[in-house]
Amino acid sequence: MVTAVSRDRSDYPHALALPTRWIDNDAFGHMNNAVHYQFFDTAVNRLLLDLGCSQAASGPNRFLVVETGCRYFNELAYPDLIVVGLRVGHLGRSSVRYDLGLFRSDDTLASAAGFLVHVNTVSGRPAAFSAELRDKLGNLM
Repeated sequence: MVTAVSRDRSDYPHALALPTRWIDNDAFGHMNNAVHYQFFDTAVNRLLLDLGCSQAASGPNRFLVVETGCRYFNELAYPDLIVVGLRVGHLGRSSVRYDLGLFRSDDTLASAAGFLVHVNTVSGRPAAFSAELRDKLGNLM
């Protein structure tokens, strides 16, 4: 579990802007808490694609989510534009923890902040990251 969650936008070296959708709002008129995790997952997987890391069920990279968490500070809602801030909080041999912040448009403090842990697996066993991917992820620490 992450004990110190950063809300400061400057702590995240990577960012991806994503619009909210009407369906993201719940009966209370704000973005449902489960949607926050969809934003996390989208930002992490988009980062991996941008780093040239493809995934396949039988390929050398197959990332499984093994742990997540989120703290909520302010409501988000449609039609907000969300900027997902991302940094690598920990990089192991076969696992990586992404620290993430959800920022409304130009806000400098996150409305929500959390983490997502991936483990690279091959045939159901942890598999080491390639040196190239490790270097690229290391640049985001």
